[in-house]
Amino acid sequence: MSDFPVYLAHDHTQRAEDYLRDLRGGVTGKILHLTVDSWIEAPTKQKYLEAYDSYDGFRQRGLDALTKLHAIADNPRNKVRVVREFSDLAMAREIGQLAVIAGNEGGKILGSHTGLIDAWFPMGLRHVQFNWAMPNLLGASQSQEDDPDQPGLTQFGREAIEIMNERGMIVDVSHSAPQTIIDALETTSKPILNSHSAGRAIADKQQNLWDGQIRAMADNGGVIGIHFCSRLVLGQNGVQAEISDVIRQIRYVSEVGGIDVVGLGPDWVLGDPARDVPYLRNTEQEDLTWAKGLEDSGELPNLWDPLSASGFTSGEIEKIAGGNMVRLFRDVLPG
Repeated sequence: MSDFPVYLAHDHTQRAEDYLRDLRGGVTGKILHLTVDSWIEAPTKQKYLEAYDSYDGFRQRGLDALTKLHAIADNPRNKVRVVREFSDLAMAREIGQLAVIAGNEGGKILGSHTGLIDAWFPMGLRHVQFNWAMPNLLGASQSQEDDPDQPGLTQFGREAIEIMNERGMIVDVSHSAPQTIIDALETTSKPILNSHSAGRAIADKQQNLWDGQIRAMADNGGVIGIHFCSRLVLGQNGVQAEISDVIRQIRYVSEVGGIDVVGLGPDWVLGDPARDVPYLRNTEQEDLTWAKGLEDSGELPNLWDPLSASGFTSGEIEKIAGGNMVRLFRDVLPG
């Protein structure tokens, strides 16, 4: 167990038992990605493919997930606090609750106009990752990075960032095309997040960031959550990463952008059999693994001693674990 705050930039596990495991693993809080910009748990591969480029059903699925989160938080036994203001983080830690920031991986829940931001905000949504694997009306995704006709951030996307900055919502550019990231950094007046990524120079996957992007995120005061997924850490599919590989990514990103840009974005999604089977089938990721020893939040304490042994100071480890995320929350969230 850690004696310092631990905040995860990106996680999908959202059952009551998942939140209790988070607390046992020393997690202080996390950004929960309620849904993804495709229907990953669709009952058939055909329905998954139909949803890929569609907007149908996304708002309803997002609303269902947010309603479930509030229902879990309403039961004191679950020890969950849904964060609406920055002060909720300290309150949750003081009384032993997990601070959960409601977010979404993809902007389809916002539909086609910015008015929906003000519908989601009172319900507790405090984060939107603009893209997943496919484009949407906010901007181009990573899959379009080599398309000369891709728009980067659209006008709708620019307006969304301005409103999110005003309301106190976290802008997340993971999975966005390089031009979308550039445009977002030019548009925002607040620090932004890249919630689950790594250094592309040592793991060449589209989701990862080139050195110039890492430095641009650092200049913005933003945070890059380092992924724990084997293929993102190592840059190739069908391989098994180790804790040392995650630390190598943490070190690389910190050397390029400085220690203040580094956070943790493990992106845990597996563990719920009802979702795992259709998700792995629909997305054709049966070989998906996470770094050995960091496969769920209960194993997170396995990271701290190896970080120290590799030369990170206690102050640097506290920044990586949650200090940098707290700074971003303070700069962005209401209150």
